[in-house]
Amino acid sequence: MESIKLICWNCRGVSNSATISRIKSIIRMHQPDLVCLVETRADADRAYTFCKKFAKRWHWAAIPAQGMSRGIVVLWKHNIGLVTPFAISKYSLHLVISADNPKEWVLTVVYNSQRLQVQKSHWLELETFSSLELPWILVGDFNAIRNSEEHRGGGFNHYSSKSKCFNDFITDNQLFDLGFIGSPFTWCNNQLGLTRRWARLDRVLANNSWLTKFDSYFNKHLSRTASDHSPLFLNARFFSHQKQKVFRFDNFWFEYDNCHLNVWNAWNNRPRANPMHAFSHSISKTRTLLCKWKTKELTPLEKHIQ
Repeated sequence: MESIKLICWNCRGVSNSATISRIKSIIRMHQPDLVCLVETRADADRAYTFCKKFAKRWHWAAIPAQGMSRGIVVLWKHNIGLVTPFAISKYSLHLVISADNPKEWVLTVVYNSQRLQVQKSHWLELETFSSLELPWILVGDFNAIRNSEEHRGGGFNHYSSKSKCFNDFITDNQLFDLGFIGSPFTWCNNQLGLTRRWARLDRVLANNSWLTKFDSYFNKHLSRTASDHSPLFLNARFFSHQKQKVFRFDNFWFEYDNCHLNVWNAWNNRPRANPMHAFSHSISKTRTLLCKWKTKELTPLEKHIQ
């Protein structure tokens, strides 16, 4: 595999026909290797009925909902490698994925409570997994934001205590926010006028061990349909073990408008993430776009100009 593609979505129930149609549409369009659904509102029987719709190409694991709240379902393709669910709780499902590259890594799918005290307990529970010293990625609806820029409408006081605890959890466990491309918010209450609220409740976090396995990545906020949350689409490309040619930028490229355009495109859509990781992502994207431009648009004579 050259990359890992992952969808994560707070779908607010998996029994609705519009939601199922949206899930199938996302799978067709983005071809993910893993699909993580939270707030499924599906008990054991409903979760089984839903997952059987995908049994031809997908394996699954699930945490049943409690009544009409909570619930997590994770689907993964048959060819992704060995996937082993190894721990569950009310608010998270943990899986170890064993494959050729990376050899082993941990995926944690989160649907956190809205209550501060429960969130605190959950952060403490999750801290135990950082001691595994494996590549670790966390995705889902954390029901918390990191700062005042991650919400619109209403006051920050509603989020401030949760924000502090959330930031402490991220810092204490040396996690990185993978940022995003697209709308700055993943949730909207769909109210009208002054009661309308937006927030970035859904995200992707990872430790440094996970990040160093990948050459580049991006996390895109997809459009909000059939739920008040946006799906997340993560695409992470592995480092290739094949020997790569040294990239060389030739000065005469400056004479071509499309050279400048490709550089501008690479840096204009920088993900909102940790500055060093955003910088690395943009450098990698610049190299990729310029190599494609060179192959497609330069003549053989121009390519050999020294």
